[in-house]
Amino acid sequence: MDEETSIHWHGVLVPNRQDGVPYLTTPPIKPGTTLTYEFPLIHSGTYWYHSHSGLQEQAGVYGSIVIEPKRQDIKVNRECVLVLSDWTDEDPEEVLRTLKRGSDYYLIKKGTAQSLIGAIKAGAIGEMFHRSLTRMPPMDISDVGYDRFLVNGMPEIEHEALPGETVRLRIINASSSTYFHLQFAGGPMKVISADGVDVEPVKLNRFLIAIGETYDVLLKIPQNGSYEFRATAQDGSGHASAWMGSGEKTPAPYIPKPNLYKMHINGEMMHGDMDKMTPHEHVGEGWKTGHMHMNGMMMEKAEETALTPYPYLRSLSPTAPKEGLKTKTITLTLTGNMERYVWHFDNKTLSEADVISVNKGEVLRIVFVNDTMMHHPIHLHGHFFRVLNKHGDYAPLKHTVDVPPSGRQEIEFHANEDKDWFMHCHILYHMKAGMARVIHYEGSKMDPDIAAIRHNLFKDHWYQWADVSLLSHMTEGNAVISSTRHAIGLRWEVGWEKVEKTEYEVDLTYDYHFDRFLSAFVGVNFTNDHNEGIFGVRYMLPLNIESLVWVNTNGDFRCRFGKLLRIVNRLVLFNEAEYDTKKKWEGDAGLEWTLNKPLSLTAQWHSEFGLGAGIRLRF
Repeated sequence: MDEETSIHWHGVLVPNRQDGVPYLTTPPIKPGTTLTYEFPLIHSGTYWYHSHSGLQEQAGVYGSIVIEPKRQDIKVNRECVLVLSDWTDEDPEEVLRTLKRGSDYYLIKKGTAQSLIGAIKAGAIGEMFHRSLTRMPPMDISDVGYDRFLVNGMPEIEHEALPGETVRLRIINASSSTYFHLQFAGGPMKVISADGVDVEPVKLNRFLIAIGETYDVLLKIPQNGSYEFRATAQDGSGHASAWMGSGEKTPAPYIPKPNLYKMHINGEMMHGDMDKMTPHEHVGEGWKTGHMHMNGMMMEKAEETALTPYPYLRSLSPTAPKEGLKTKTITLTLTGNMERYVWHFDNKTLSEADVISVNKGEVLRIVFVNDTMMHHPIHLHGHFFRVLNKHGDYAPLKHTVDVPPSGRQEIEFHANEDKDWFMHCHILYHMKAGMARVIHYEGSKMDPDIAAIRHNLFKDHWYQWADVSLLSHMTEGNAVISSTRHAIGLRWEVGWEKVEKTEYEVDLTYDYHFDRFLSAFVGVNFTNDHNEGIFGVRYMLPLNIESLVWVNTNGDFRCRFGKLLRIVNRLVLFNEAEYDTKKKWEGDAGLEWTLNKPLSLTAQWHSEFGLGAGIRLRF
């Protein structure tokens, strides 16, 4: 390639130098050069590899790895490796830039943007109002609007199998930001391995596979026909299919799209602690249509919210650490800012945080507390950890674990390595936006060539974008260049209708963002008749009302309030009111209809410049 790259062997235990994380364990592979990875195979199972450089994984740098055991105890007629992924026709860097600007475009593309009319139709005005009152953004399950979902690089494949045969599927979720519901039209799936490690077999009709996970399942091919194995994107925006057998096709059951309006009730997500469920509520046996309680909430149509199978995963042998080992416990809170698309642990991105130190020989227990409205698949390099569940000493070993919205997950592992290892959210764009940490073994030293380039791992990247409205009576817009905490913005407003001369106002500001609600800024305000320094704060009020207060160098005061209200999927009502000790009250209101990603039609009334219409361009 004409750019540097890397390969990480996901789930495979390798020496630190071979782990393939640029600037952390392995120098990046420079364009036009060769790197040979060499490591012993010390365990078997289903794994995969992918680039850990930039967003190359989204562009297709990934693939499957199957390490066969020396002796195969499970007899099957056939094996099939299924690599699940998501695909966008956009440049992945452009996808991330779109997310960074807080755009709702992908929600609009998927038809999942929450709106006033949508809430009325769903009978969820109360939920929508409550969410807005608590300053939460509209709920969505996946950040990106994908063009297709793939299995082995295709939306649909066919796999040969005969009636009565047992087929072993090795399922790998190599997607960049999509969880999948898995189901087979021919009957239940028998899970025999999770993340490459064998577990006690358990039959499931349907379960959720997180990004980065692998599961081995056994299928019994029914008599006559071809039966669909379907991977449905968790947000309901599409699916990929593998047809098993030949003849008349039997599709897998349709999974209704999630009701996003109802997915947030009383500040808690509609996901419960599966360990509290009784056997007859077994997710794999199909939750019955009706009502059930989870964490004190009433859920309707519970079969629509099948979760990961962790409560039913039981190791074949004890996994508990040896008695007498010192245990160190830490809690990490998963946090984020959806509007600016910043993701982190404990409100600190990788570029801001210290390493997590561990002493070789101790047991590290990590409690993940998810303070966001999204699932996060957390992957630890170089180790298998125990996912602590009701099976105690037989808790399953995994390398990737889903932490559900407003939920928690507890893992522990024996610290038996050295040097530094990566731990991160495996939603590619979340990792790139900061949700990662370095696990550091005390007393270990970096290789000199790694030490010389380590600073590149902690770079805080900058992104830029602009919005320009060109109307019959005025023009306005803003341009921004932003990193995790810092932003430089240019905002302008120029009007020529209903005024004696063209009036303009331009603000050039530097902002420091403390969190998703508060930032402070300093800058310069330019108008027709004066140029003044300004100092102020921006704050998100209840009902998601954006507010601004500033004082200029002449002692004048200004406050501004603005809100967007989505009427239907593509139509937004916007309004803004401003009070200034010089100009007194000023305001505007309008409607915007999104045609496509860069272009909208807009009509606007302004208290000084009157009524006009035009277009809004996004760069």
